[in-house]
Amino acid sequence: MNNDMILCAAVGALLVANISASATTVYDGGKALRQNCASGAPVGADGKTYTDENGGGWQYLRSNDSMAASTESFGRHVVSGYYQGIGGSASRSGSPFIHVNTTGEATMDGVTGGEAVDADECYIHPGNPNDGYHYVVLRFIVPEDGWYSAFLSAHDLNRDTGAATDLSGAEVRFLANGVLQAHGVVALEDWAGSTSCGAILTRRFDFQMPVRRMTAGDTLDFMVGANGWHYNDATGLKAFVTKEDEGRFYDAGLAMADNVEASRINPFGTDALGMWYWFSVDASATSIAGFPAWAPGNLTKTGLNRLTSQYDRNAAMKGFRMSAEENLPYICVNDSMDKSESAPHELLTHPCADLTRWTALRFRPPRSGLYSASIAIRDLGFGSGEEHDGVMAYLLVSEKLVTNAVVMAESFNSTAHFTFDPRLVAANEPIDIVISPRNGYYSDATGISAIFRRESDVFDAGPSLAALDWSGAAMPSHPFADALGGGAVWDIGANGSAGGEFATMPYAFSKTSNGNDYFGYGVAADGGFPRVMVATNRLANLFLDTDSGFYTLVPNEIWAHPANEGIRLPVVRAMVPYDGIYHARAYVRDISWNNDGIGVRPYLLSGEYVVATEVVSVDGASPQSNPHPREAAIDGNRLWLQAGDSLDAALDPNGNNWGDGTGLSVCYVRESGATPSVINIDITGASDSSGRFSAHVGRGREGWSDWNRWNALRPGGAATAERGKCMEADGVTPRNATVTLARDSGAAIAAVAGSGASTLLNNYVLSSGAADTYTFTIGELKANEPYTLWLYSAKGNAAGNALFTVDGVTKGAEGTWSLGTTKMLTRFDVVSDASGVITGTFAAADTNGGAFNGLTLVGDLPEFIPDAFTLVVR
Repeated sequence: MNNDMILCAAVGALLVANISASATTVYDGGKALRQNCASGAPVGADGKTYTDENGGGWQYLRSNDSMAASTESFGRHVVSGYYQGIGGSASRSGSPFIHVNTTGEATMDGVTGGEAVDADECYIHPGNPNDGYHYVVLRFIVPEDGWYSAFLSAHDLNRDTGAATDLSGAEVRFLANGVLQAHGVVALEDWAGSTSCGAILTRRFDFQMPVRRMTAGDTLDFMVGANGWHYNDATGLKAFVTKEDEGRFYDAGLAMADNVEASRINPFGTDALGMWYWFSVDASATSIAGFPAWAPGNLTKTGLNRLTSQYDRNAAMKGFRMSAEENLPYICVNDSMDKSESAPHELLTHPCADLTRWTALRFRPPRSGLYSASIAIRDLGFGSGEEHDGVMAYLLVSEKLVTNAVVMAESFNSTAHFTFDPRLVAANEPIDIVISPRNGYYSDATGISAIFRRESDVFDAGPSLAALDWSGAAMPSHPFADALGGGAVWDIGANGSAGGEFATMPYAFSKTSNGNDYFGYGVAADGGFPRVMVATNRLANLFLDTDSGFYTLVPNEIWAHPANEGIRLPVVRAMVPYDGIYHARAYVRDISWNNDGIGVRPYLLSGEYVVATEVVSVDGASPQSNPHPREAAIDGNRLWLQAGDSLDAALDPNGNNWGDGTGLSVCYVRESGATPSVINIDITGASDSSGRFSAHVGRGREGWSDWNRWNALRPGGAATAERGKCMEADGVTPRNATVTLARDSGAAIAAVAGSGASTLLNNYVLSSGAADTYTFTIGELKANEPYTLWLYSAKGNAAGNALFTVDGVTKGAEGTWSLGTTKMLTRFDVVSDASGVITGTFAAADTNGGAFNGLTLVGDLPEFIPDAFTLVVR
């Protein structure tokens, strides 16, 4: 996804939102110290706080307390040729001290065989523990309420070859409001002894504090201390604190603290806080062997159980546990400012003793948007021996594993930091953090800080439907504007089949359940099916939970239900306001338990063409007996659309409509208004027609309109077939691009699928097995240029036997497009070589055979140069 996400403003003009940048203020500890020393009267001796140019407060302190609970200001100011700073004493080589490199460039001055000190980097040396005050503390004082993040980077500067007691390195700590967040030991030497802080040795130690809500006067401490002895413990330290712009933040700790104070329910949420769940994951329900190495996939297939019993671990730690009889597993939050087992508003969790019940935190966004995440997971349970082996931490989006890490204080990392850059996430789409034991559960207490941020709004059907005026006697008119504005509109209707003729639903109605009002459209005034509804009060718990046969409907989620016959598919239609390349996403949940076993089939369509589809079913005797996911993301990216084109989310009953109540979120964003070149290649029969073009027109995976032109590639019995001087999909713009297809053994002959009807992508070359390989070459491209390559395998083989290899990456046919649900394609993001060539191979995975029907190439192509044109450069 491009960094420049182009959205539409309410005034109808285009807004370009750079989602990687925000209105932030960065406070630099090293720069602040340099500026302080340059003033000629450095703060430190009198204990006052230095205020930097951005209004942040800094103090330069020493302490003999590893938690910095007791500190003193340094006694004097030190100046040298390369460094200026605060601290020092008449003995012990002038340590402890904190200096800063004031030269404006990296320097090795004062460094013994180690690493250079960067410009504005702090140069710190701890003191002798026997003298007390051996910790150096660079303290930041929060200037005003807001959302803050912090970054620490420390490295050992001096190398020593002395006795083992001299090689213990320096201890690095980071504290927030006096609560330890991360620690490590930096040492250039290869020293394997034990450490006083229980952390591993590393040449460099980095830590990122996730963004969190802080109030004026809160403190962040960057500390360096002697790890047993202080010889050659000079340490480079960079300390940055960033005040983020307000944005739209969703904080797991704040939400749980609010829940604990308000209602103590699970799930909990509002339109402002987001929707939050606290689960126990029944890992024993999985049929995948290899525990504890197993990484969770579809969590609803493993058995999710809500933690419903209230649990007060102590006066500060409050939350939920599995049952009143068992303490484990649990998830709590420190809802006070006390320095308890975890930091204020940090979650504390612990898996179960039997190793099969893990803990999971689930976030469902209340509104679609471009979301980023910053998650810190800390091992809080110090222990010893084999029993304390840390935990596994997993991050999943839409129940698909994104990343995982071992978190363990005594080895590996004491803290894991998971992030993802802004990505399109539909309302209600789950983001999960799962914590599992490794081999034993002892000392597996784990701290979680999880912050999600909606960087930008997108076009979103749910809140746009809920915002309509339902108070009058007449229903809102068709179509209705998107809440974001900019000319984007939505409509609600129905049709008889996916991609069929769209008819608007004529009636409005309301329904009351648990005191909540639903408004929407239906095919009949009496509320017959199909119908589409939305709750206007945006409460989180609109339906009862699974015990009563329903899943919870969340804020801004649409409720849809298909019919069995006739005009049976409810459709949420978007009509895009501008030409461009779009990314659309729907999140679909079967929320009505009926045990019919077949669920629903949602479609995402662009015009009559299927972008994506999936069967979604909550029904089944057990989660493992149901072959389909209970909920799924239906995604279509890189969609070339023109102003007024439609995007449809349609809901098919998939057999019958019993218990087919469905939660639906539909959103889209315009990623770019740029129009790169598109070349389509249709493998067709030698006798199909003559000339450059295939006899067929039609939409490819990318390109404008439904009537793209396709260049014909006609294997006719020779080993090699070639299509040179290709035209773009508009059928007008010439390019020099050449496509060659060669069978490694035997003749390349185009076969015809089905009854022999001659249609687009109906012909193909056939591979009989893994040894029957074709090589395709695309030439006359720009050198070292990125391109998108779509490869079509439209034989309809359900086994997905076609295998394509490009740049050493092999993929099977994995997506659907223009000819229905059995027509497959595969995407590669490739870079041409130094000669402007892309090369790949095609073969079948097995003797069932596989088909190669054509390709689409998208990117920046060279200008066309006619054959008769000669360019002479002198």
